[in-house]
Amino acid sequence: MAKFQIIRDLDSKFHFNLKLKSGDIVLHSADKTAAMISCEKQIELVRANSKFAQRFSRQTDEQGSFFILKDADNQVLARSGYYEYWLDMERSIAAVRSHTHDAEVDDLSGKTQGATKSAALEVAG
Repeated sequence: MAKFQIIRDLDSKFHFNLKLKSGDIVLHSADKTAAMISCEKQIELVRANSKFAQRFSRQTDEQGSFFILKDADNQVLARSGYYEYWLDMERSIAAVRSHTHDAEVDDLSGKTQGATKSAALEVAG
């Protein structure tokens, strides 16, 4: 089972990660928000749009390959980390498509400052 993790950064902004049962974080929210309700709405948009294969855009830059999930209006909702191998990226897209509809939401925003800091570092990594 996958989990959306809601995190509040040191700057008090909310964002999410999608973490698979394996422990791999495969998706990060595109934007940080001032209100938790906005972050929850972003998660619902990811759930709704991840059903559609055409909403996933594969990209490559100097650091490697990654994917972006967009909505029907072409607005970026979330993006992955970098992948060394294209096949690994395709597997992650398949996992996002398969597991977001029933993924739990884990609110980590109320944890201690130290836990929030380590979660913030996990997003950056």
